[in-house]
Amino acid sequence: MPTKTKTKSGGRARRASIDPVVASVQRLYDKSAPLLICESIFFALVAIFMFVRPVMFMTVLTFAIGAGLIIFGLYRTIAGFVSSRVVGGGWLDVLFGLMNIVLGILFCIYPVGAVISVIYIFVILFLFKALRALIFAINMARARFGHYVFDIIMSIILVALAVLLLVYPLAGAVAVTFWLALTLLLYAGADLYMYFELRRLKKVVSD
Repeated sequence: MPTKTKTKSGGRARRASIDPVVASVQRLYDKSAPLLICESIFFALVAIFMFVRPVMFMTVLTFAIGAGLIIFGLYRTIAGFVSSRVVGGGWLDVLFGLMNIVLGILFCIYPVGAVISVIYIFVILFLFKALRALIFAINMARARFGHYVFDIIMSIILVALAVLLLVYPLAGAVAVTFWLALTLLLYAGADLYMYFELRRLKKVVSD
């Protein structure tokens, strides 16, 4: 029995070395299968963590953003000092780098406040867009053109949602976290699907 198995595997190896299609599929499987499995597991674990601990995830993300801003600020500050010594300029880079460092430190020291501040910025922009859509819908209603009733209803809903997020900013952050977690789960499922399809292709080509 082991002899037959060894002979069969040896025949597949010889076939793979002769048939370019088999060799190409084998290389694709060896290169992509581990990556797909690791990505699927990683995305699934992060998504579960986001579902179970959304506030903690936002805090960790804020620390990561703060650390990134500090590193970027240090780079811009050092580059600005070097540039100012060589060509006499670069002080704007130094100022911009110092601002990034201060902002990064604030993100790390006050993660909840930083998250709420970022949410408020996006919500204000969202409210501005919703008000513009409402004004546009009202003008369409005055002209009796297009689906103005539907446009007015949707604009009112968008404005009400923006106001609600201004009152309860953390609720919006948690909702966005859940949406991102669901997206990561879909990515994990897609990676698993591609892995099994690639495995089935390898089996069909090898047999």
